[in-house]
Amino acid sequence: MARTPCGGTVLFAEETIDPQLVSPGVVGFVATAFVAILTVLLLLDMVRRMRKVNMRADIQEKLDAEEAAEAQAKPAQP
Repeated sequence: MARTPCGGTVLFAEETIDPQLVSPGVVGFVATAFVAILTVLLLLDMVRRMRKVNMRADIQEKLDAEEAAEAQAKPAQP
């Protein structure tokens, strides 16, 4: 038994816990590794898709700028 600063008594368990019963083991490691690998793959896919979207937006801006330049270069026809 031990005393707490408040004057109470704390009882400690006499038996020890077997580490084999509370460790995640191989299944826990495999599950954690699977989630980590899946997360990395999802992030790589997201980066690839974001680059594609940004590239399409840049191309669309260039095409819009070219059309605007052509429209200004041509005189208005009555």
